[in-house]
Amino acid sequence: MTSAPEKQKQPSLLTGPFLRILMIHLTAMGCFGVYYFLPRFIRLTGGNEFMIGLVMGAPAAAALLFRLPTGGWVDRLGRRPMVITGLALFTVANFLPVFASGAGLFLILARAAAGASMIIYFTAIVTYVAEKAPEGRRSEAIALYGAAGFIAQALSPWMCEQLLEVLPFEMMTRFRILFALAGAFTLLALVFSLLMEHDDHHEEKHLAPDPWHQVMRSPTLLFILIPSVAFGIGYTSIFSFITDFTEIHSLGPTSYFFISYSVTVVVLRLSTGKLLDRLDRRMITVASLLVIVVGLLLASSPGGAASLVLVGILTGTGHSYIFPALSTLTFDSSPARNRGTSMALYMLGFDVSTMAMSPLFGMVAEHWDYFTMFRVAAWMLLAGTLIYLTGWRFHSAEAVRRAAAGNSAGSAR
Repeated sequence: MTSAPEKQKQPSLLTGPFLRILMIHLTAMGCFGVYYFLPRFIRLTGGNEFMIGLVMGAPAAAALLFRLPTGGWVDRLGRRPMVITGLALFTVANFLPVFASGAGLFLILARAAAGASMIIYFTAIVTYVAEKAPEGRRSEAIALYGAAGFIAQALSPWMCEQLLEVLPFEMMTRFRILFALAGAFTLLALVFSLLMEHDDHHEEKHLAPDPWHQVMRSPTLLFILIPSVAFGIGYTSIFSFITDFTEIHSLGPTSYFFISYSVTVVVLRLSTGKLLDRLDRRMITVASLLVIVVGLLLASSPGGAASLVLVGILTGTGHSYIFPALSTLTFDSSPARNRGTSMALYMLGFDVSTMAMSPLFGMVAEHWDYFTMFRVAAWMLLAGTLIYLTGWRFHSAEAVRRAAAGNSAGSAR
């Protein structure tokens, strides 16, 4: 049994300031449900699988340009100011597709603008949450923060699907209403962000962050990039094409997948989030990637609505654990002044795979089919997992402590 003093050391994470963070992320992520239906908009306006891949990969392409400077901005200018800045720009970018006439350069640029601004918000907010979290409960806090976003991702696609069916307008006008709704979601998140607490003071706040290429020399961080890239491959193969895949193969409402995926993430993070701070994060990472591989292999086999739900449960299980595990590993292995830069580098792996693989997966689906595309993604993810295992020693608890201390010591010299 836990003693009274021990219980007092574990106060609730659900304080007023943290609940405001959850509301920010809940409303900001509401816009994503709209963009999962972009493949159908692209089909409606004459686009093919390759164009779907280009448009869906545009946010990641912009993220590549902004991810590294964003890390420096978060470290220099502060977490809270960059959350607000990112959400302000994200709001403007999310209203731009209202004016798109179809799948073309304007829509690609609009999605790229959304990707660039979302990167600013996302890098800043994850760093902010990790820094505000109590020691020893960092993974749990990141998991709960992410769960709020997945509540939105469970409800938003279902709502969008219903609106596309029942709105009494032509289909183009229905999509424009959805795009306006995406902007409204992020505008509400911007309002909530103004209520955030100011950043915590840390012992290295007076020091300038190290250049990204110096931060990246750490083998601990380099081997965080590998599962980040692998996870991005699995994520983009599913989320860039799932609405088009379900429609072409008549698998039932796409919301079956989104709801099963998101509910799985929310339930697992709420019920098992504390385990993320107790278990070996290397084991969590490997197990998460392998579960996603199984989900992709299931998606590569013809099935019905029940199969779609199971794919959502499997891939959602992997996502539930891998993101907080890798985020905490990144935070813990970095000195305070470089935390934003380190977070940006870790997320860069995800951006690279999303940008590169989205159009390539589109070409595979166009020349063969979606079942082949999911098989290719599964085997690539498995290969990435095996490569990650070669750097197992760099993510031991002692190696993580040495990485953080070594970076600090190196800069002091």
